This record gives sequence, structure tokens and C-alpha cells, in this order.
Amino acid sequence: MHIGLLEDDAAIQEMLRLVLEEEGYTVTVYPTADASLNALLGPSSEQKNKPIDLLIVDWRLSGSAPGTEVIRKLRSNASFDSLPIILTTAAAFNDTDELENLHVSLLEKPFAVDDVVALIKNLVHPGSTTID
Repeated sequence: MHIGLLEDDAAIQEMLRLVLEEEGYTVTVYPTADASLNALLGPSSEQKNKPIDLLIVDWRLSGSAPGTEVIRKLRSNASFDSLPIILTTAAAFNDTDELENLHVSLLEKPFAVDDVVALIKNLVHPGSTTID
């Protein structure tokens, strides 16, 4: 399974990448909103050759569009309308209508890595505790 990771905090990015790879996932890191959109939607899109099965997006990305804007742009493309997405945030995110409209799962920071892995398994393999 291939997971895209849009996280601008280098420490969190590295921790998630290592944990997810240890769990057997392939991880592609996107350090900025633009990098993720270019890779996934651009004309020479990596998506065509290495589709992602799930995307983890930080809500507040320093110096770029917020994670929710990235999600909106992806959701407007039919290739991503049903992609499981986890939105991470350290700030209070009380707009449940927006979460429903974006079709995302919310994961509040700080989080335990076990919670991330469990959420991924639940989103991709509901009712299962193993990776196929």
C-alpha cells in the first residue's frame, strides 16, 4: 500500500515515514502543498505511475496553502474523490461540516503512532487488523 504524506514539520514527517515504512507501507513525502499538487495533479504526475492509496495531510502548512485547500483541489479531480485522507492538526478544528464536505478523518496532534496505524488500517481495511 502506498501512502502520501504532506507534512511540513521535518521531525513529524520523518517519524511518520519511518513508522509507516516499518509497518510495510510505501511512503512518498511531499514537504509542501505545491509539491503534493504537482506530484499528484501535474502534467508529469507521479500519480499515473505510482498511485497513492491514502493521503495524510497537515492542516496548517507553513508558508503555503492550508491542507484543506490541497484536499479541495484533489477532491475536484475524479481520481481522488474517494481517496481516504487523514487530516492532522495541532489546533482545534471544530468545523465538522467542513470535515464532512471534504470526506476526511481527523487526527489531532499530538498523536500516538499506534493511533495513526490503527486509523490507516481502519480506513483501508475496515474490520481488519492486518495489512494485505
